[in-house]
Amino acid sequence: MSAIPDPEDDERRTTEKRGPRVLLFTGHMIDAPGREKPRFPPDQEGTARQAIRKAVEGERNRPGGVPSGIAGGASGGDILFHEVCAELGIPTRLYLALPRDPFIEASVAPAGGDWVGRFDRLAAKLPVRVLAESAELPGEFAGKGDYDIWQRTNLWMLHEALAEGGENVTLIALWNGREGDGPGGTGDLVERARERHARTVILDTKQLFGESVPP
Repeated sequence: MSAIPDPEDDERRTTEKRGPRVLLFTGHMIDAPGREKPRFPPDQEGTARQAIRKAVEGERNRPGGVPSGIAGGASGGDILFHEVCAELGIPTRLYLALPRDPFIEASVAPAGGDWVGRFDRLAAKLPVRVLAESAELPGEFAGKGDYDIWQRTNLWMLHEALAEGGENVTLIALWNGREGDGPGGTGDLVERARERHARTVILDTKQLFGESVPP
């Protein structure tokens, strides 16, 4: 009588064929002071960090482990992801839509606190890749409706992850499941990753943050 195949063995063999698992992260920024509709309140940073760490550890424990991660550098989820990966010994790369100063002005400084300092500490240690010198799109992309530098950055990071990991890519998303404030947000990247058959792990902020975020 032949032995019953072990599903974990099958997954392990498949992982070996696909190569190393690459983590790609997307997530909400910390709410700027006075944000009308709270989405990621500053007092929920610890909760978000724990959820991100648990998700990263879960992926690291899958067959093949996790040799690397990719994320942007915005206040909130992005920076937390890089910090958690550093604690766990997983190398990451910092992908920026714009050079330091305009990027910080748009995506880090509005949160206040020590987020700019934390960004700079990461940028001093990690490989940093910058997509463009300005938010103005190249001619072939200009005028494409809602397409902008942030959506282009999402696609850039996704393509980089897929180029490195093939089918063995996991997108971790700290997300409330709703449309963002504009194109290129977390929901957009989740949708595009699923279209390309990447594994997605959703950290639902509505459940994580509870009453801190109104329905």
